[in-house]
Amino acid sequence: MDTWYSKIKSEVVTQIEYMLKTRTDAPYPTLKITTVSQTVAPSEFPTLYLRSELVETGQDLDNATINAVNNTVIVQVWTNKGQTECEGILNATIAELKRMRYNIPAFPVVVTDSGISWGTIRARRIIGAADTL
Repeated sequence: MDTWYSKIKSEVVTQIEYMLKTRTDAPYPTLKITTVSQTVAPSEFPTLYLRSELVETGQDLDNATINAVNNTVIVQVWTNKGQTECEGILNATIAELKRMRYNIPAFPVVVTDSGISWGTIRARRIIGAADTL
């Protein structure tokens, strides 16, 4: 069943992909964006992994429909080109999430080990049935 809340993840991915990768002046045209947590394919850098978690909120007395969800978006970025590129991708992603009115409860810390830099963003927003991203 195709519901308004089932489309949230794909909408977030589409907007982030457009802003960071596919628009004409995109800052990271070679960025791999995925929602698959594990793959057998060789690693590609830079990579942005996005996970979206939904929790129902705003129930009415009947509790027969889903009126709103609390959406937590978790973004992880990996790159083999250093901390500066990783921070750039994370900051561009934060800017796009803020444009979509997400709250960023904690800013990412980038870690580098064995030539791979990575960082994680968590963003939250309550989305109602009639809201748009």
